[in-house]
Amino acid sequence: MLIEPLSRVHDRGSFDCGDPDVTDFLRKKALQDQERDLSRTMILIDERDPSERILGYHTLLMMQVRQDDVPNDRPRIKRGIPVVMLGQLGIDVSIQGRGFGDLLLMDAQARTAEVAEKVGIRALMLDARNERLARWYEKHDFVRFPNSLRMFKSISSSSCKAKAIHKRTLCT
Repeated sequence: MLIEPLSRVHDRGSFDCGDPDVTDFLRKKALQDQERDLSRTMILIDERDPSERILGYHTLLMMQVRQDDVPNDRPRIKRGIPVVMLGQLGIDVSIQGRGFGDLLLMDAQARTAEVAEKVGIRALMLDARNERLARWYEKHDFVRFPNSLRMFKSISSSSCKAKAIHKRTLCT
């Protein structure tokens, strides 16, 4: 398995993760957003499959949040806090439940940690799509905003394991 940037050669049309919004984002918007420098989408493929079929993906983008919106954040700062937003993460229904979501999340964390070494970023944030996914992210040390499905993980808590996975091309 290989994680690489989304491009026009990849088969976006056959991807289906079971969530219409996440599926449609990859099919219709991810490449446009990437070409406009609004986000970056990394895809999981089987490098032995010549069809360029996408098995999973994640999308990262930059944003700012008010520090008051980040639970228990210190020290107090009176300006926007830079974060990386995990905008999307989806795994094709044909391979769900086999750990590839964990792999793509670790890749997203590693890419965020790598950027954070060069520029200021406070956290990796996301909006869980439902309660089941929020619990899955909590198992990966994401913390919920109060009364919300918005979640964050401090850059200082990024794991060495995530960084190690990002350094390798071969993912499984």
